Amino acid sequence: MAQSTRGIRGASRDAAEVTRRLEGIVASAMDAIITVDHNQHIVLFNPAAERMFAVSAEVALGEHISSFIPERFRSVHADHISRFTETGATNRAMGSLGAISGLRANGEEFPIEASISQVLVGGERLATVILRDITERKANEEARHLLAREVDHRAKNALAVVQALVSLTRAPTVEAFVAAVRGRVSSLGRAHSLLALNRWEGAALAQIITDECAAYQHPGQVRIHGPSITLNAHAVQPVALLIHELATNAVKYGSLSMERGVVEVRVAILEGGALELAWCERAGPPVAAPTVTGFGSTLISQVVTRQLGGEIKIDWSGDGLTMVAVLPTSTFRQEAPSASASKTMGRQTSAPAAKGERLLIVEDETLLAMELSDKLSALGWHIIGPVSSVEEAFRLIAEDALPDVAMLDINLKGHLVYPLADLLQRGGVPFVFCTGYEQVDEPERYRTSPMIRKPVNIGQLAGELHRLCDSG
Repeated sequence: MAQSTRGIRGASRDAAEVTRRLEGIVASAMDAIITVDHNQHIVLFNPAAERMFAVSAEVALGEHISSFIPERFRSVHADHISRFTETGATNRAMGSLGAISGLRANGEEFPIEASISQVLVGGERLATVILRDITERKANEEARHLLAREVDHRAKNALAVVQALVSLTRAPTVEAFVAAVRGRVSSLGRAHSLLALNRWEGAALAQIITDECAAYQHPGQVRIHGPSITLNAHAVQPVALLIHELATNAVKYGSLSMERGVVEVRVAILEGGALELAWCERAGPPVAAPTVTGFGSTLISQVVTRQLGGEIKIDWSGDGLTMVAVLPTSTFRQEAPSASASKTMGRQTSAPAAKGERLLIVEDETLLAMELSDKLSALGWHIIGPVSSVEEAFRLIAEDALPDVAMLDINLKGHLVYPLADLLQRGGVPFVFCTGYEQVDEPERYRTSPMIRKPVNIGQLAGELHRLCDSG
């Protein structure tokens, strides 16, 4: 009898231990666990449920489960629970109930995912719901969807702009047509790179002017004066095209066609808050207003007035063209005040003739590799390759010798060019990165190697290669 009593006590202790463990598991669960009786009144409300619905278990126990469901869904929920009970099914997997909403004590609705099960305990049917707050997941899904739509929009918009540029460009020869289209598409590419680098929040006006004029001027020819201005995202591309058209016109007919010519770019904030951008050419050849308005002139005018909602005046008198554009406050923001900056662009990036230097071209896009080889060869470079992989470059170098300079694409069919870059560094060979990437993975490691972003400006590329050869 005593032994039987000890057995009963042991079994009771075991049952109590199991109960404590189950209670501990329920209390520590990350998901909300709510159990209701056959009348759908709450009999269990764990700590996670308290946190989720912002109400204590003491308040929740005895309440109808519908108290935590938005009112407009309560009748549907009651019908669903009734059907679920009638089927005799014991459980439904997490998420199988579809998209449902919860209601916090403060009236806030939020998305939840739920699983439900039922069991008979002492002849009473109990239903247990496990709930998971998916607010963050839904936000991430919506953000991904929005990003996908935005990428799709920007890609299609960019293609539409390129198509329009190709369609509207006029030129007397095929060669001039190709040069004009390439220049305008390259301008769009540079603007896109600046926007991507700045998370599509805009770009510095001075940087846009610098980039667009880099290939067309001798040291010191283009000078920028005025405060630091950041263009808003929607204004970056049109202003880049505006400066590109002015620069190409200046190098063909204006002050940049002569070594003594100068372009003064003046930036100022007017009394009413608008931005004044003045392009003033000096010391160039005599100029006169064109008798026929070309696409470039039309583009300059339309960009300022229609796309940016500004005003423009062009004066062909005196010793050079002067363009003054006034842009509304919606197109820009002024950076933290600094002394009125005066910047002279001094980088020589026109395309000088090479002296037979051996240039290794590493580029996996066949058409681009062919174009680069053709253009740079015509400028006097001795082309090695082009090659489309690191392994091919290693073999070529092993069979021959190290080049004088190299042009490296960073991503070669999914493989990075850095092992080749490191080999060239150890051999004392300077190189230029030519890529669609915004920056190299280790900028400090390759700090002496300039980066040129695609689409490629041949003049800028040739200038950087010459600079590296001269300094090396």
